[in-house]
Amino acid sequence: MVDLIGWVQGLNGLVLALAIAGLLFVEEIGVPLPLAPGDLLLAIGGIAIAAGKISALEFMAIAMAAIVGGAILGREIFALLGWKRLLRVARPLRIEAPLERVASMLQQQGWRAVFTARLIPGLRVHTTEVAGVTELPRRTFIAGLVPAATVYVVAFVGLGAAFGRPILEIIKRAEHQFLLFGLPIIAAIALALILWRPAKRALASIGPAAWANAWVLRLDSPGFVVIPACIGINFTGHLLAVQFHLPLFLDSTGTILCALIAGPWVGGSVGVITNLVSANSIDPNAAPYAPVSFAIGFAAGLAARQGWHRQPAGWLAMWAICFLLSAVISTPLNLIISDGHSGVVLGDAIVDRLAKGLPLPVASLAGEAAIDLPDKLLAVGAAVLIYRALPHPAAVSRPFELDLATAFRFVFRSERWPAKLLVGSLCLLFFWLGIPFLLLYGYSVEVARSACRGQTQLPAWTGLRQKLKDGFLMSMVLLVWNIPPGLLSVLPQPAAVAGGVLGLFVGLLQPAIWSQYLSGGIRATFNVAAVARRVRFNLSLTLVVGALGVTLPTLGLLGVVGLVVGVLPALVYTSIVVSYLFGEYANLTNEVPPRRRLGNLVGRVL
Repeated sequence: MVDLIGWVQGLNGLVLALAIAGLLFVEEIGVPLPLAPGDLLLAIGGIAIAAGKISALEFMAIAMAAIVGGAILGREIFALLGWKRLLRVARPLRIEAPLERVASMLQQQGWRAVFTARLIPGLRVHTTEVAGVTELPRRTFIAGLVPAATVYVVAFVGLGAAFGRPILEIIKRAEHQFLLFGLPIIAAIALALILWRPAKRALASIGPAAWANAWVLRLDSPGFVVIPACIGINFTGHLLAVQFHLPLFLDSTGTILCALIAGPWVGGSVGVITNLVSANSIDPNAAPYAPVSFAIGFAAGLAARQGWHRQPAGWLAMWAICFLLSAVISTPLNLIISDGHSGVVLGDAIVDRLAKGLPLPVASLAGEAAIDLPDKLLAVGAAVLIYRALPHPAAVSRPFELDLATAFRFVFRSERWPAKLLVGSLCLLFFWLGIPFLLLYGYSVEVARSACRGQTQLPAWTGLRQKLKDGFLMSMVLLVWNIPPGLLSVLPQPAAVAGGVLGLFVGLLQPAIWSQYLSGGIRATFNVAAVARRVRFNLSLTLVVGALGVTLPTLGLLGVVGLVVGVLPALVYTSIVVSYLFGEYANLTNEVPPRRRLGNLVGRVL
């Protein structure tokens, strides 16, 4: 494997694209290539694009032609082979079960089954084989093949490119822009009033129960296929927009698609992770815009639960809301980060022109809106079309759900919560002494332990020796886990890029690492197989809890919540919320019978 992959990586330009295309073509015909699987080849192509070795459009066009052409030829070859002869070959290779599964899907759902099966790892090439031997009509096969191949190429090329760009230094120029922070808020409110009518009727359909259900994370949706593919779609779109200086962002399609499939929390989390990955690769200013992506994903997921995506009027309403949220939230960030500019040439030109006669916040809002208007239209349209092409899963009689609202409100329902927050704030104030920091960290571990046991009250500040021990051990655990990304980050590019992304990955693994500590102590935290098992239990759950674990302390650190209740209590509060979620995550992923494990977490709706 090393020789073949190394040979491919050593190529450049058109030769590299043709070599990858040739291997993809051979694989699509039906020849197994365990030494060079297609997803790895596409990822190598993405890395080559990021390194400037080949044009993105040229590589993706050649890859698409190879995949589609090979699949069509493979279908014709297996049509001549026949079902019985195929099974004779499949039995020694132990792929009889996947073939039968694909055949059943094709018979029931036609081109939609082709589209879906081609996106499932392990079934992509088998779909072509079964389509041939079952004599699935050519038009039906091609109708599902082409869009699936497009998503496949975009997703894995995007994931490869995400690891192939050097980290750029984030430039922060915010001193004098804080003085203008109030003006963009006023302008944003004015824009909201102007654009409220297109979405008013759709918003009126959302009742109190719907808003309450927005806090419920549903865990019965797809995860392993949908989430990486959506992140890849986001990253590839933004990469193309940056490289070719397009007047668009092209970074929201995957966020909205994931929100339609998996709900608001997963959609918003995918948007946040995309921004963090982009910040470590192609766009150094992407990280501060993570709240924009989260708001878009959350709104799209909430709209999907109301069925807006089923009617054209709902599409327009979703577009209006995504556009409104993006423009309103992005404008203050533009003013703080880059003098009101969004980084898109057309939008920045509008800002510069209007700023000559209008206040800068108004000009910035107009420039942002000029880009967001078509960008969110394309994002919503593409996401809805892809979603409608997917087969609809059967309804679940008792959905698998986790109520996130409990984590945010249980603090204020606990006895003597102001005093407990005050003690935590004092520990944070004197964290530089060491012992107070370890006490606070140990208290967070105790919160997680209580949540894992099903308790919904803040624990008392007793047993300080145990809290010191827990705080010290968990600090050491996370320090060890962060040694590899730390070492990579100090090396030359592109190793530093890998270090930054690996550090983000370790941050997302925190729920699983904490869960291992709660169940088995410090040794269990380094059981990589057990950590992976918890992550695989439900990727949506891991993504959402991990993303909240990264973003909530950051919000508290920035004083966003602290503007109301004070920075120190805000940091303590966010750390407690995150710890409570880690405890519920541990309870959900522990190795106990499913009925017992779900007892405290399923069906808890506001």
